[in-house]
Amino acid sequence: MLPFIPQPIATERPARQTAEALLDTVSELSELIAEENRALAAGYPAGLASSTERKTMLAAEYADLWEDLGAEGAAMLAQDPEFSRVLMAAVVALRHATQENATRLEAAMSASRRRVEAVLEALRADGSSSRPYGAKGDIPLDLKLSALGTNYHA
Repeated sequence: MLPFIPQPIATERPARQTAEALLDTVSELSELIAEENRALAAGYPAGLASSTERKTMLAAEYADLWEDLGAEGAAMLAQDPEFSRVLMAAVVALRHATQENATRLEAAMSASRRRVEAVLEALRADGSSSRPYGAKGDIPLDLKLSALGTNYHA
């Protein structure tokens, strides 16, 4: 039998790698949200369905990495103020893009609700004027009377 020396398996990344992965995730998420904002600004909210799954995955990854950064990450960031500024600027930019995204999404949803209501109202109006029978099964008076100017004896 061969001698076996157990090696500890490193499951955690060093703080620097975690911070860099966090910066990459924040940057990708910011780009994705900026694309969504451009689509919403152009009036294309239906195109967001393709990016929603990726955005959800990136948001979960962002939360996990932020949690993993912890106290060791704070110490690493304190030792590297330039990287810390870059990371914080990226997070601030992400927050601004996210706020704009929420505002634009709410506006798009409101516009969609107004369009649906307008269509439903038009259908209601059209449906009420073209019914051949009333609610009690009677024929409405305007359908009983002949159209003015119609000459049935010609």
